[in-house]
Amino acid sequence: MNNRAYETSSSQSALWNRKRLRMAADSRRVLVALTERALGESLVSLFDLKGFPSQYAPDASSLKRSIGEWRPHAVFVDTRIGGCGNYALVRDLRNSHDDADRLIIAMSGFLPEEPLAHLREAGYDGHCRRPCPVWQMTDILDDFFASHLVR
Repeated sequence: MNNRAYETSSSQSALWNRKRLRMAADSRRVLVALTERALGESLVSLFDLKGFPSQYAPDASSLKRSIGEWRPHAVFVDTRIGGCGNYALVRDLRNSHDDADRLIIAMSGFLPEEPLAHLREAGYDGHCRRPCPVWQMTDILDDFFASHLVR
């Protein structure tokens, strides 16, 4: 027996702010900011295969630079980047002038669990517990982009 939540549990994965973004399929951009390079680069490859052009950022400075230069529409952020429990990084991202439509998803640890209320108050639109099934992450992206696809 383990302490992990069931995959369908809201403590495993949840989306609080259901945003939609209308755009052409070839212009959708996703940024993955993770401390583990192998996992981050793997997610970028998988998202690319699913039709979501993606980039990887290993730390806070590259995350901020990528957001400023590449302007991703959806960002998965490992909460360990910028210090676990210190949500100043996501608050900085939210203060960006072009942030209104950007989807920011926290990738938080499962032990010790970060309180969901704190993640929500900090400005995240949702969360995925690490390790998160890739299908849940792509479902979030499909929901965010697909309902208003421009052809």
